[in-house]
Amino acid sequence: MLMLISPQQWLAYDQWFNFQLPAICLILGGLFLFVGLIPLLYARNKVTWSIFYSLLGLCIVTGIFCGIKSSGTQVKQYFAQTQYITPQTRTYSMQLFFKKENDPYEIAQYRYVTDINNVSHLTNIYQKKAVKQRVEFLGRDDYYIYVKLDKMVMKFSTVDCEKISGNQAYFSGYRFIMRNKDFEKIGFLKLPYNMRDKILVPKDQWNKKVPPYYTENYAHPGLVANWIPDSSK
Repeated sequence: MLMLISPQQWLAYDQWFNFQLPAICLILGGLFLFVGLIPLLYARNKVTWSIFYSLLGLCIVTGIFCGIKSSGTQVKQYFAQTQYITPQTRTYSMQLFFKKENDPYEIAQYRYVTDINNVSHLTNIYQKKAVKQRVEFLGRDDYYIYVKLDKMVMKFSTVDCEKISGNQAYFSGYRFIMRNKDFEKIGFLKLPYNMRDKILVPKDQWNKKVPPYYTENYAHPGLVANWIPDSSK
């Protein structure tokens, strides 16, 4: 069973692994090196040995604490998913001692990108729901198929298609629903549009030729009827 990470816990992991844990390592490392080890190398006496062993013990205890705090199933999930965060799903990215804000223009560009793979890996943030939409199949040429939805014509590579039984064409894809609205408070973005995966074309209509009108007057749409079609230009 998937143990979901709450927005508060996700933020705590952001802080711990990008700010707090590195700071602890730097401070303890500096103390051990400059206060414990180097003085001992220059003057080996009761005082330097005492300071050295005290700092060594502190490092060991702190290391055990940090190791326990940095382990567990949810930590593994956090690291497994953070690599799939893009400007489409979060307004900033976490880096060592730094929170990098994504460019608003880049975020706007990602708004019309179908990135099912990356978003599908963010299982703690979004619930993946299969969706389907009827479209009008206009025909195809050697490389592309053409469909119409909400009076907008789109074209797609034939590799994006799947032949099906019946006489109706469809978009098949996914909707990603934010599991907890509090994720918005830590920079994650709602994904209000359906992402197109495949175009399902009736196999009996597959060889239908598209009228020249559609190929000669084609305009590449960005968003159609709540769908990100990611159609060919």
